Parts: sequence; C-alpha cells; structure tokens
Amino acid sequence: MARPPSPSSCPLAGKKIVVAGAGIAGLAFAISLQHFWNEDLGSYPEITLYEREEKEPGRGREGYSLSIRGDSRSGGVQALQKMGVLEKLLDVSITGRGGERGSFGFWDPNWKRIVEIRLEKPRDLPASGMRIARWQLRRVLTESVAAHTEIVWGVACLEVLPSSDTKIRVRLSDGKEEDCDFLVAADGASSKLRASVRPADILHFAGAVSIGASSRFPGAPPVPVNEDWGMVFNRTGTALFVSPVDDRSALWNLSYIADSPRDPQRQPLSPEQTAQILQEAKERGKSFKEPFQTLVDNTDVSTLNIFNANDKQPFPHGKQNGVPNGIVFIGDSNHAVSPFAGNGANMALMDAFDLAECLCGQPSIEQAVNVYDKRSMPRCSATVKMSHFTIGLVHSTGLRGLFYRAMLGLAGVILSVLSWRKRR
Repeated sequence: MARPPSPSSCPLAGKKIVVAGAGIAGLAFAISLQHFWNEDLGSYPEITLYEREEKEPGRGREGYSLSIRGDSRSGGVQALQKMGVLEKLLDVSITGRGGERGSFGFWDPNWKRIVEIRLEKPRDLPASGMRIARWQLRRVLTESVAAHTEIVWGVACLEVLPSSDTKIRVRLSDGKEEDCDFLVAADGASSKLRASVRPADILHFAGAVSIGASSRFPGAPPVPVNEDWGMVFNRTGTALFVSPVDDRSALWNLSYIADSPRDPQRQPLSPEQTAQILQEAKERGKSFKEPFQTLVDNTDVSTLNIFNANDKQPFPHGKQNGVPNGIVFIGDSNHAVSPFAGNGANMALMDAFDLAECLCGQPSIEQAVNVYDKRSMPRCSATVKMSHFTIGLVHSTGLRGLFYRAMLGLAGVILSVLSWRKRR
C-alpha cells in the first residue's frame, strides 16, 4: 500500500502524543505512525504509552489465543503486513508461517466435525489468517515499537482533566498529571478515559455468561484442541469454545444464555470458589463428550474466571459527540465486543493503522479524525451485530437450533465439495 500523500507538514509534527494503553491497539498505533512518517511531515512527535500492567507482556494472565484474519471484514493480517511485523508473528503463531496448521469450525457434542472453515489465501499475503497466543502478539508488537517511543509500565491514564489552554491534560495513576497535544485512548472495554468524557456510554450485557480458563498438559493438548479451534454446538442452550494456546495448553470457554449478567469472578479466587466453579462447569457441560472433561480436569486454576459477554456500539468523535477535540478512542475503548465477535483484535489493528494513516495524510487533526470515523464505524457496527447473531446461533434450542444445525451441516457439505474440486 502506498503511503498517503503528505501535507506540507503534519499537524502532529513536533507535538506530544499520549497513548493510554500498551495493548494491541495502542502498540499498533505507535508502530503504524512509524510506518507512515517521513521527513516531509516534519519532526517526529514525542510519543508516550502508559500501561497499567507492571511489566512487559509475558505468558502471565494472557493465557488465551486470538484469530487474526485477512478477509475483507477483518483486515488484521493486511494491517500487520503493512506495519512490517507479519513475518515475525507467523513464526510464533499456532497455525504456522503459511497458516497450514489447524482450522476453525463447528463440532457436534461427540466432537464430530460439522463444518470446517479455511479462508482462501489472498495472492499478496503469505497466509489467509493465523491463530496466535495474545501474549506472543503483544510481545512482538512491543519489541517493534521504535526506541524513540517511550512505554511507561505500571502507570494508567485515569481521567481527562479540564485544561485552560489547547493542551489535553490527563490524570495518571501515580498521582501526576500529563499535558499533551493529542490523546489516543486505547485503554480497553472498561475505559476510564471514556467514563470521564462520556459517562453514559457504558457496556451492555449481550445475553451470555461464560466460564473459562486455560488447561495445561505435560505434552500436547488432546485432539482436536491440539491444533483446531471453534465451537461445539449441541442445541441445549449451552455452548463450548475451544482453542489451542501453545504446544502444551488449550483454552476452553463454556457459555450459557442468561436474562441478566452475573457477578464476575476473577483471580484471585479461593480454593473453595475454584472448586465450585469447576464443578459448575462440569455440570453445565455434561452433554459434551471427551475431551471436555479432560480440559476441565487439567485447568490452570490461575486462569479460571466467570465473565459476562458485554459490548457497546461505536461512537464518532468531536465536541458535538461529547469528545474534546484532540482525543480519539480506538479498539475496545470505543467499540467493545464480546468474544463471540471473534474480531476484536482485527478491529483494534485496523483502527490503529487507519488512524495513523489519516493523521499523516490530512491537513488537520479534525479532518483526519473525521475520515477515520468514516472508516472505522461501519465495520465496528457490523461486528457488534454479527456477535449478537453468533450468540443466538451457538446457544439456540428447539426448532431454531435444529434449523441452525441443518444449515451448518449444509455449509460443511458445500465447503467440502468446493475443497475437493480445488484439489483436483
């Protein structure tokens, strides 16, 4: 992709940029800005990322994996390729350099494959997508941030404060205040910065409650979770998602429909709480055959949690929308989605890349943000809508469940025939 036409100078040249959050969106923004910047834009801005976590990414609590895809709805693979980090990520991905290992799909309760979905590889990409541990993705992105960009670990951005001039003032968790010319809020679904400027813009319960954890094994996880990932569909109102995380661990996530959200349970949990949650998971998932019980029995209890599927619609920027000029929300801080969307990481990458491109290609920050909103909002609204459809599909019962099961089976047959014809 060609670089955007450069204005005589960029409105951010020589300015101070604060990025709230060194997660996927925040790191990708810093890398993307490096990608687009050239000497015609002026002096490179001073960039500081504030991250609430105390240290650089490691396995830690990030014991799950993500799908990065290259289809037209997602675009995550393309964004990573343009940032110059795709090859490094493919090397440490679950699916391999060419995306040859594993695939997404649906199983029945007996783990018989209903449908297998493999995206066709675009000509200009080494792989159509990849499954990668989140900590590996963050590690590579962190290492790819240029030396002139500072990451401050263990300090969070808590609040946007009133300011008497054109600067944006942010209150930090270490008690200090930081002034900047441009603020990128990438502080997640429960964004404190969003709460400070748009207090009514909160998460909404999407109708499902999940019990999940990672399971660790002395060797490879059981088949098919050693390579493949996807949903186990049983038409009882309970669904199961499984995925490999690395060569010795796998993720399981049991979900069910509820009329109201449940009190989340996160670490640290007492031994009694842990035992109760694991027993509940076994009871709710008793219709799923092996290896479900094996996954639960080998749970790494430090990763066990109960959470609600929450989401929110994206919002545009500008004072007319309750956002002071010079502040942009990207990723989950703008448009949180539940895991059922399967697209959160892709949107974070695309948001970061598009925002950097717009800032480097438009004559003013206001124009750049306006163009960015026109790109970001349609895809994010569509993803929220798709996540609600997915929740309804995988938890369906009765005649609706029977219909969806038949449609999945038909899709499996069609895809198998198409795959057979391509191999001939």
